[in-house]
Amino acid sequence: MTMRTGAIVIAVLASVVAPRAQSPLARQITADALITGSPRLRDGVHSLVGEAAACGVIPKESSLTGVANFVIEVAGLTSGTMTSITFGSRDLTGRLDKTGSFRLTVGVPRAPHYVLNTDPPKNGNMGEATISTLKGVTTLKVVGQNDMNERIDLTVTCR
Repeated sequence: MTMRTGAIVIAVLASVVAPRAQSPLARQITADALITGSPRLRDGVHSLVGEAAACGVIPKESSLTGVANFVIEVAGLTSGTMTSITFGSRDLTGRLDKTGSFRLTVGVPRAPHYVLNTDPPKNGNMGEATISTLKGVTTLKVVGQNDMNERIDLTVTCR
């Protein structure tokens, strides 16, 4: 075996043996949220089923900001009482599974979006986001309160 042939064999074995991260693009998604404290605009239990444009870690090389982010982007091909979900956190990229620093927007029909941004910190905005992944299924749990004293308990699952 030549040096070149050996390198090719190693490269092929590495590609077969090395685990591949699941693509964050076009994943099936389910979401459930309880929103309380709004002046009857958004209060209630909301759900969403469909396809996320993105759900997972966007590496820094692919990120427009040059920083790795865990992102969920959902709008469009969905059913349920939520019309959109947008979530982003620089902390949930593999180092941590829990953070108080994130940005969340949830759309519901006939009401302005629910917004909870704790990055950067702002008076009245507080919450915790927790992520777990098991057998390719990613679950995000967000519990928090925005500066209008509206509370959210959101669970999103991406397959």
